[in-house]
Amino acid sequence: MKGKKLLAAILAVSMIPVSAIAVSAIDSKSDEKQLQVPVETTLAKSELGNPFLGFDENGNRVYGGDPSILVDGDTVYAYVGNDTASGEGYWMPNWRCYSSTDMVNWKYESIIMENGDVSWAANNHEAWAAQVMKYKDKYYFYYCTEGNSSVNGGKCIGVAVSDSPTGPFTDIGKPLVRNIDTPNGVHTWEDIDPTAWIETVDGVEHRVLGWGNNRFFNCELNEDMISIKDRDGNPNNLSVGYGSGYDISIGRINGVDRKQGMNDSNSTWTADDGRTYFYTEAPYYFRRQDENGNYYGKYYMFFATNWREEMAYATCDTYEQFLNNDWTFGGRIMTPTATANTNHMAVFTFKGQDYFVYHNGTLPHGSGYRRVACVEELNINEDGSIDLFTETSTGISGVSTQITDATGAYIAHNEFTNTTNDGEYPKVGNNAQQVLVSDDAKEDDAKWELELGLADPDNDAYVSIQSYNKPGMYITVEDSGEVTLAQHWDDNDTGRAKITFRTLEGFAGYGVTFESVYKPGYYLASVDGDLVLTKNPAAEACSFNVDTDSEVSSMKVQKTKRMYTVGSELNTDDIRIKATYENGDTRWITDFTTDADEIDMSKAGNKTLTVTYTEDGKTLTEKITIRVVEKGKTL
Repeated sequence: MKGKKLLAAILAVSMIPVSAIAVSAIDSKSDEKQLQVPVETTLAKSELGNPFLGFDENGNRVYGGDPSILVDGDTVYAYVGNDTASGEGYWMPNWRCYSSTDMVNWKYESIIMENGDVSWAANNHEAWAAQVMKYKDKYYFYYCTEGNSSVNGGKCIGVAVSDSPTGPFTDIGKPLVRNIDTPNGVHTWEDIDPTAWIETVDGVEHRVLGWGNNRFFNCELNEDMISIKDRDGNPNNLSVGYGSGYDISIGRINGVDRKQGMNDSNSTWTADDGRTYFYTEAPYYFRRQDENGNYYGKYYMFFATNWREEMAYATCDTYEQFLNNDWTFGGRIMTPTATANTNHMAVFTFKGQDYFVYHNGTLPHGSGYRRVACVEELNINEDGSIDLFTETSTGISGVSTQITDATGAYIAHNEFTNTTNDGEYPKVGNNAQQVLVSDDAKEDDAKWELELGLADPDNDAYVSIQSYNKPGMYITVEDSGEVTLAQHWDDNDTGRAKITFRTLEGFAGYGVTFESVYKPGYYLASVDGDLVLTKNPAAEACSFNVDTDSEVSSMKVQKTKRMYTVGSELNTDDIRIKATYENGDTRWITDFTTDADEIDMSKAGNKTLTVTYTEDGKTLTEKITIRVVEKGKTL
């Protein structure tokens, strides 16, 4: 992971024609010092953060939605369905894989399977949601796509097998679940969005497959992982019903039978927050793990609720309830994203930290049909509940910034909620939002991510300013000259210029002045509580302080293995450190030191391992206890 960026603007030597910016750019009524030749300056950019995928082996932009995750040893594998639509409809020819060993730096791996290689598929472009599971050194790829007439059509659940998590995967030659296997559905795409779970309970191994749109289902898998276990005593027929005793169990949340479509009030429930919910799609199973990787606590089913889709979760306390598909609603955890109508999550634990992966449309010209994967840390309360959290542009590795005017007021966007009303999207034109200058803006509304200028990423003096809590939306110069917060919808030269600014030494002799690339000679200025674009600003009105620098304040050390046998080597490769900064940002860091070489592993007992991290002259230390036991004792 890259180290902390320089806080102060760094002067970039450049030759600027006098005609480009003249003294007349400063209001003649201002008694501020007149700058004869404004000079370009460079701001530190955040080059990590969200989205964490969205590229191919050559670094070209690639859209991909419906993310899922496989943790295999010390590596995380991420899978997406490749979105290639030019319009507002799905076109997804294949599934792709990425990998990481630290959740920060990601590698493009491969196309793991082409939709066109599935013999029973109706077409070659419906590579919908999927999940990979590892079982006995084989990898099983559960996916959904449209079936052809040989399987009676409709969306079906398929399974493909590989010796490697990066594929290629080979389909078994027939669907695992056909659309006609779950009768009485309200449409032909109920059998989508597979998720899977493997766990040993009371000495018995269980393999569970879940899926569903509108209704949701589960079944047990046989040990071959490619066939459904008989649960009703009739192996020649797939029975479907509510509760136990059926091969396929239909799910309930809060006792509600989801029989009809989304507008059926009998299929909804009212939660403690007073809002009405219904199950939509995208189930994903999860359970917490202790430091030894053992599961504990509640079972979770995360899912998409309502439309536009919000993220929610349900829980159950026992494996019997899990298998019977009987759940209790936990709550809403994410509103609709600012840039996509659907969402699909993956929830998992890696090196002691829980993560929540989801998709939105934050890449240029993104939407619910050109999506990309993002990630946030997931924090579960002691009682198992999960609070509402927001999508962010910085994710787990980016850097946020605050920008203030001469009076110390913050540049912020107006407070607004991403609603479920399709008519309010995309956030462009009449749906764009305000950018203002405020003393009392909410903290997240006044945080930004400074990115490489999209009009020319190679120009160090160019910057694009993305909203921290409305990712995919940027400070934008409209044709009228109005300054708005809008989605980067038009991915062309004009669209990129509208959200790019040239950074200059502040006209007031301090800070930074932002010149519009779309309208050269016009500058962002703070005027009467608004952020405006003007050709003749007062020097102080167009000089802003940019605060990207924030000192590291604390750190949390995670180590997966803390018990060793006498004479073994104390391994520090499983140590991860999360640093917290004064502005609230958190980052995972890897450039730490330990005193592991000084610890005597030849004798049993408790040992103290000291972990040290230094940044910008500030040193933090944390001590963790390592237990060394005699050989033969349980680890």
